[in-house]
Amino acid sequence: MSGTLIFTAATVIFLLFMLLYSSNIYFSDTLSILADSLSIMYLVFAILFSLFRDRKSTLRYYIAIFIAQVVVVIISFYYMMSIPLFVTSVLDETFGLGIMLAVSFPTLVISVFGFYLIRSNVIKNYSKQIGTVLLIIAIIFFFYYQIYGFGYKGVGANDETVIAYYAYNAIESGHNPYTINVKNVLENNATTYGFTLRTDNHIVGYLDYPVLFVAIMAPFYYIYHGTAGYIISSGNSLAYLIFLVTSLLVFAALVNRDRLKNFGLILPPMLIFILYFAQMLSVQYLFMVIVLMLIFYSIDKWYAFLFIGIAVSIQELLWIPALLALVYIASTRGIVKGVKNIVGTALIFILINAYFILQSPMLFVRDVFAPVNGMLLPLLLSPGPSLLAMFYPISMHGFEYIFYISIVISIIGVYFARNKLLIASMSLFSYLMLYHAMVAYFAMPAVLMFVIIVMEKPVYGNIGTIKTIKRHRKNNVKDLRNRNALIAISGAIIVLFLLIIYFHASYINNFGIHVSYNGTARNETYAVLRISDESIYTRNVSILEIYSTNAIEENTGGLSVSNTRYITNASYCNQLCMNENYINYNILHLKSKSTNKVLLFIPNGTETLRCIIYTSRYYYECPALTLQ
Repeated sequence: MSGTLIFTAATVIFLLFMLLYSSNIYFSDTLSILADSLSIMYLVFAILFSLFRDRKSTLRYYIAIFIAQVVVVIISFYYMMSIPLFVTSVLDETFGLGIMLAVSFPTLVISVFGFYLIRSNVIKNYSKQIGTVLLIIAIIFFFYYQIYGFGYKGVGANDETVIAYYAYNAIESGHNPYTINVKNVLENNATTYGFTLRTDNHIVGYLDYPVLFVAIMAPFYYIYHGTAGYIISSGNSLAYLIFLVTSLLVFAALVNRDRLKNFGLILPPMLIFILYFAQMLSVQYLFMVIVLMLIFYSIDKWYAFLFIGIAVSIQELLWIPALLALVYIASTRGIVKGVKNIVGTALIFILINAYFILQSPMLFVRDVFAPVNGMLLPLLLSPGPSLLAMFYPISMHGFEYIFYISIVISIIGVYFARNKLLIASMSLFSYLMLYHAMVAYFAMPAVLMFVIIVMEKPVYGNIGTIKTIKRHRKNNVKDLRNRNALIAISGAIIVLFLLIIYFHASYINNFGIHVSYNGTARNETYAVLRISDESIYTRNVSILEIYSTNAIEENTGGLSVSNTRYITNASYCNQLCMNENYINYNILHLKSKSTNKVLLFIPNGTETLRCIIYTSRYYYECPALTLQ
């Protein structure tokens, strides 16, 4: 029990810190290192907890990691206090979390007891009736306080939801959704919906997810009429309310009733589950977590492949936990049943996506696999890519291979451990090796660990403490120490390091860029950057400017749709890139073994400044500059 409480506190700290850090990721290199350290600490804690849970022998390690986390967070807050509008940001997030807890937590508590009464006979003949009444009260409470108590005004939309809406329109009109591109819509509404920039200076404007990502929103779009903006906003808002209350009810329904003998044991998982809602990106992420809960509920049953097939048909983010769930089934129930579930999952995926696969197989494969191979501009929230970018940079393809190898390591760990919790924690491990990651990616496996905990039937020891399931206790350590597992994991790690060395050498030869700060120019209106190129090739590179002011937390200079000012002395755009309609026209021609000076515009009140230099295969973050 003590270990679970400490891990709960560590999870709360990790999720809340990453929520704040994600808005200030470009502030300083020191802050990035601290955030990366915190992520690594939490990953270690998550894996240890997955393997050993509440064993007394590991409690001292839990305490040590937790204390280290607290120290890192305190130091990080010292750096964050100098970030413009940081205090305002904290207050805004606190207010939003307060409303979320005020509505969701009572709803969840009432729902848990409602399902407990329905599934038991503690009040004899009236348990089911009273339980049903409690569920109705929970739903009424949820909608009343969401809509009237706190004046719910809808949930914001992003580029994913816009793409999903226009893909829905295409399907409704009898067209293939994978042939449409709404780049112009996103560019014309950049400040409203945002966009995802690629390293080839285009943005993602096409559907790059399986079709269920669109289909689950179709009912909500269908009932509204009017402008696209109105339908998107109203449809997303209704879907958010429906999916959120459904996720609370599903969580409550899956709580093992034996857990309620000590209600304090399920309070921490309930808190973590609600915190997930603050991290999600699109409304579909609520549906995704519902499906994942059902996967773990059914994972030891014959029909597990149904939910796994649905999961892989929603979004590529779910492919990792789905894959590890299949590995777990093969390990615990035998290879034959594992293969049957794999085949069943594939059939469900094909059944849902068959029409669009048959229309254009190559187009479907290209678009659906784009999030992994689509040259997305890195967002270095993950500690693996972040630390490499700072200290031992590698190519973009190198980041991709690191991610693939991390999945292989996760597969090996889950197969030999035969541990449900490890499915979640090793999914987190793989996400922390992804070079374009969001906080929601980390929140999902963290939440799933606690969902698994409340589903399991507790085993009580002689002194009344909760122990892990006997099967887990027998297999975890012994199987992980199995010689074959250690050899396989060690081999994968060796390959990982060899690849890092290889891709670093490629980076130096092909993209040997270094940047130094040479003060300011023109009455301190521009920052002077000296760009040195040590590579052996002549090529074009793209430049972006990231800055924060005393009025703006973070903004990007140089993008044609968000800021009309170009970075001075960097424009080298030829007729070809004009015809291609690039979103970033700041293209600098670098000659081999040469030096260039570039002026970055300094807006009024600028506190921090840095630049990003990239090509389709390489990426470099300039050191952060503090100007005030």
